[in-house]
Amino acid sequence: EGFKLGRHGGIVVGGRETKSRSGSRPPGGIRDKASQQLRGSARLASLQGSLFHQSRTMPPVKYRTYVRSGWYDARMSKQPPGTPGRPTSRVSFAAAELPGIESLIHLIQTDPYSLPAAKQLELLTVWERHSAWLESLKLDALEAFAGPDPDVDRATDGVGPSVPDHTQGEPDVHAVEDATCDEVAAALHISLGAARHRIAVARDLAHKLPETRRLLRNGLCSYAQAMVVSDECQILTVEQCARVEATALRRISVQTPQLTRRSVQRVVTAICPPRPADALEEEFARRDVTFVRGNGVMATVYATLPIPDAMALWNAVTSLANRDERPDDPRTMAHRRADALTAMANSVLDDPDLPVMQGKKRLDTQVVISLETLLGANDDAAEIVGFGPIPAHLARRLATESDTWRRLVTDPVTGHLLDYGTKTYRPPTALREYIIARDRTCQFPGCNTAGWRCDLDHVVPWTGTSEGGQTSADNLITLCRRHHRLKTHNRWRVSILKPDEVGPDGSAETIVRWASPSGGVYDRTRTQLHEPRTAVTGMESKFAAILAA
Repeated sequence: EGFKLGRHGGIVVGGRETKSRSGSRPPGGIRDKASQQLRGSARLASLQGSLFHQSRTMPPVKYRTYVRSGWYDARMSKQPPGTPGRPTSRVSFAAAELPGIESLIHLIQTDPYSLPAAKQLELLTVWERHSAWLESLKLDALEAFAGPDPDVDRATDGVGPSVPDHTQGEPDVHAVEDATCDEVAAALHISLGAARHRIAVARDLAHKLPETRRLLRNGLCSYAQAMVVSDECQILTVEQCARVEATALRRISVQTPQLTRRSVQRVVTAICPPRPADALEEEFARRDVTFVRGNGVMATVYATLPIPDAMALWNAVTSLANRDERPDDPRTMAHRRADALTAMANSVLDDPDLPVMQGKKRLDTQVVISLETLLGANDDAAEIVGFGPIPAHLARRLATESDTWRRLVTDPVTGHLLDYGTKTYRPPTALREYIIARDRTCQFPGCNTAGWRCDLDHVVPWTGTSEGGQTSADNLITLCRRHHRLKTHNRWRVSILKPDEVGPDGSAETIVRWASPSGGVYDRTRTQLHEPRTAVTGMESKFAAILAA
C-alpha cells in the first residue's frame, strides 16, 4: 500500500512509477526531499483537494492521487538562496518569524497540497497572521491618503491631509466634509458607509490605538478584532484608549472578535460608566427599519423598535388580522398579519398631506419590462426599480392590473426607454420622471441612493444662455444631495461619455465619468434597463414607431 509522489503527479507503487493523469509517463525520477511516505487510507484522507482516479496499471484498485499544481512548481524553481527546501520547513520558518517580506515569500512558494494535515492547519494560521500584517499596511496607506479626522485639531503636530485644498479665500460652507471618503469609496468599489468606517479605523489605529496597531502589524490580532477595538473606543480620549489597551488586550491573540468586544466593553464601562439616562437614550438611538431582498419575489422588512412601540405594532397587525378572519379564508394568521401591514402602508400612501417628493405626493413603484416581455413574445425577467429582477409573469401582472404601478416600456435593441406610460415627453414633469426612471439611483460610482430621493443636476451648468448647459435628458443626471454638493462645491468634475456607435453586440453604454481634485478618474456605467438585442422584428419596429410618434 505504500507509494511515493512522482515529480509531476505520478505515483510510485511498489517501487514502480505509474502513468500520470494525462496518460503519459512523467519524466524524471522521484524527488525524495519534496515527497512524503504516505501509508494507509487514514493519512491519505488528510490531503485536502486530492483527486480520485483509477490507476491504469492496476484497474481493480482505486488510488487517491495528488497532482501538483504547476503554479507552485514554477515558483519553487525560482526560490531565493537560503530558502528551506522542504515545504514543511518553509511553513516552520514562516511560523517562527514575525510577518514580513521574507516569510511571505516562503509562504507563496509553499504548495499547501503537499503538506500533511497538521502542517496544512499551521500554514492556514500563518497565512492569517500575514493577512493581518497586510491589513495593517493597507490601513497605513488609507490613513496617509485620508489624513487626520477633520474634527480633530492637529495643527500642533503638522499632520495634514495628503490632498491639500488649494481653494482661495474662505472655506465653502456648503462643501462636503471629509470628501476623501467619497473618493475611497469610488476607488475601492465599496459603499460610502464602508469607506467611512475603514477610514475611521485607520485613523484610530494611527493616532489613538498604537498598541492595537502593533498587534495587528505583528499578526497577533485580526483586522476584525482591531475594528472592534476602534468601534468601542470611538468616544474615548487618547489617554483613556491607552488604559483600555493596557488592560483589555492581554488575551486578544487567543480571542474571537466577539470575546474581544466584551473585554473592551468591560474596561470602557469601568473607565466611563454611562449614566442610566444616557444608556437608555443610546438604546433608543438603535431604532431602525431596513429592507432586505430575499430569494425569488419576496423581501423582508426588519424593524428595530423600543419594546412598547414594537408591541403596539404587533398588536395592531394582529387585531387587523383577527378582524379579517373568515371561515372560507384560506390564509393563515401569518398571512393575514402580513396583509394587514401592507394595507396600513397603502392607506398611509393615500394620505393627501404627505410631503411632495420630485413633484409627487405618492412614490410610484416602477416595473421595468421590455416591450417583447410586456406583449408576451418572451419571458425575459423584468425589474422592480430599487429591488431587482422579477419573473415576467409577475411583471406583466403588476404592469397591467394595478393603477398604482407605471409601465416603463424599453426599446428591445438599445435597452433605453421608449415610453413612460404617457405620450408626452417634453413637459418638465415628464422629463423629470424620465430622468429618474432612466438613472434609477445616484450617478456617483458606488452610490445606490434611490433616484426619487436625488436632485436632478445639470452636468454642464445651466446659465440661461447659449453658452450654458441645456435642460435636457442628455444634460441631466440624478445625484443625491451629498454628491450634488461634492460636484458643485468640492471641485469634482463630471462628464458624460457616449459611444460613437453601437458596439458589435448591439450595446451602447453611456459612461458618467467623475474626476477628483487629486487626479483620480472614476467611471459609472449607466445601467441599461434590460439586455439589448441585435435583431428587431417587424412588429417591434412598428410598435416603436407608434410610441415615438
